[in-house]
Formats: sequence, C-alpha cells, structure tokens
Amino acid sequence: MLRRRPLSRALLLALLPAAALAAPVTYELDPAKTELLAFTQPSGLFKGASHSHLLEARQVTGKLVYDAEKVGASSVTVSFPVDALVNDDPAMRKREAMTSMLNEADRKSVAASLRGESQLNQKHWPQISFDSTAVTSLGEGKLEVTGRFGVRGAKKELKLPVTFSVKDGVFTGEGSVTFTHRDIGMAPFVAVLGTVRNAEEIRLKVKLVGKAKAAAPPEAAR
Repeated sequence: MLRRRPLSRALLLALLPAAALAAPVTYELDPAKTELLAFTQPSGLFKGASHSHLLEARQVTGKLVYDAEKVGASSVTVSFPVDALVNDDPAMRKREAMTSMLNEADRKSVAASLRGESQLNQKHWPQISFDSTAVTSLGEGKLEVTGRFGVRGAKKELKLPVTFSVKDGVFTGEGSVTFTHRDIGMAPFVAVLGTVRNAEEIRLKVKLVGKAKAAAPPEAAR
C-alpha cells in the first residue's frame, strides 16, 4: 500500500478558503505617528487679547480592528494619560497655522489650569479614552466611527467621519469632530471675572496610524 504524504504547510495555506484570508486585521496604534489634537478659541469681552489653544495628546495607546468584508465588525479603542497632554507647543502651533505664540510662563500656567479640579481634574480622572460602539461604511475609503469619549468620568457619544487607507500593513485614518465643554461635564476656562474665557466649542482633529499585528500561522494538519 502507498502511504499518503502529509500536506505541506505551503499547500495548506494555498487551500485555505478566501473567507479565512479576509479575516479581520488588528492594527496596533503607533504613538509616534498617531495624532490627537484639540483646539479651543477665546471668548468673552477681551477675547482679542487672549489666545486660542492647541492640546496634543502623547503616549497614545490602542488598536484598530478592521474587517474589509464586514465593516460593522470593525472597532477602535484609544487612550492616553492626562499627564501626557502637551499644550501650545510652538512647532505644532506653527504647523497648524496658528500665528500667535505663548511664552513658557503662559504655557506652564495653562498646563496647570488644564489639570486642575475645575478642568480635567487629573488627580481623579487621570485617563482619557475612546471606545467605538459602531463602525459604518460611508463609501470607498470613508467610515463613520461612533463611540464613547471618556473625559472626567463622563462618557460622551461622538460620531467621527474618517477618511482611511491601508497600505503595506499600515492603516491610516483621519477625521475631525466638534463638541462642547458641556458635553463632557466641564466648564470652559474663565479668568479676569469672566472677561476672558474659552468658547464652548472644542474641535478634535484625529490621525490614527496603526501597524498590522503579525497573524499566528495556522496549525499544520497531521
């Protein structure tokens, strides 16, 4: 009798159904390339003498799961520590076409206020997060990501339109959304008896860059 030779791994991979090859792909966020930027504008009687502000999140962690065959099964999770927020970095302000610059003393004052009890209250809520609850296709290269934005213990639902691309194992998604201080249970910063304050609106600009995790090879059949 002739013995059947075991199938080679290469042949097994070739025989895998297309559905298996189109499985969801997990992308780990690259903190060096991912950008989360928040913009505020001055308001109040003396707003012309005040500054707009730019906050940049660093030490961002999270992952994207993208299923090209079943987009609704995709998901996004993102988080970063409040302590890693950087405000009004001169190079970033210049890149974003913000012409006025803050001196170091003003930057430190803003940073202290931002982390204080009336603002982000870092001692009680040291982390900011986003967890998707739904992902919908808006056509070629476009998604709508709905999820819970966690700030100061509040969970605000946001819908973020995202333009994305996948190339050489890298997922890049970009979008922006506007919400208010009130949405996250926070009052705008106020000074000089209310004559200088931040406006209610906050614009969030997002760029998520994730690298595909290597998939574990299937077990060879015996």
